Amino acid sequence: MRTHRSNQAGSAYVITLLALVVLTILALSLALVTQTEVQVGANEKTVNRTFYAADSGLNIWLAELLVNQKNQDNMTVILNKVSVGAEGNPLTANVADRVTISKGELVNKYPCNWCPAAENGQQYFHEDYVVSSTAQRVAWSGNGSPPADATVLGQKTLTTTFRMEPINQDACQGSSTCDDQN
Repeated sequence: MRTHRSNQAGSAYVITLLALVVLTILALSLALVTQTEVQVGANEKTVNRTFYAADSGLNIWLAELLVNQKNQDNMTVILNKVSVGAEGNPLTANVADRVTISKGELVNKYPCNWCPAAENGQQYFHEDYVVSSTAQRVAWSGNGSPPADATVLGQKTLTTTFRMEPINQDACQGSSTCDDQN
């Protein structure tokens, strides 16, 4: 004979509902953690791109100085431009790195008395320059270069010192690399 207990009727249903609620909360928290991790990864990618764009700005300044003997005031370059949308479409979305490079400031100059190149009687110098590069990861709509009011997604400024050696004093005559320090 079976005895039926009335106080336990439907308890399996309640336990099942509680288990479903707990599993739903775990699934939602897992989805939230995953979404947060994706955002953190995207931010890390933006930070790294901006850092390396600023580093590239320092190398652009150095190349301009060594190759073209130019030490320009606040040079701006656009790097890594990516467009999504048809060319000519005003709804085109763009992302790029806008890099502003300061003029290198000559902070130290002294004779290179031990330079092997100085053996021919010419005077050579060591020159130390300080230069800064600010990179901004920007986004904008439309075509062309980023406007001044483009949305800034990330920014990084790097400052470093470059030592140029040896610099021939005669080669500096009329050049912007010596900056009136002749």
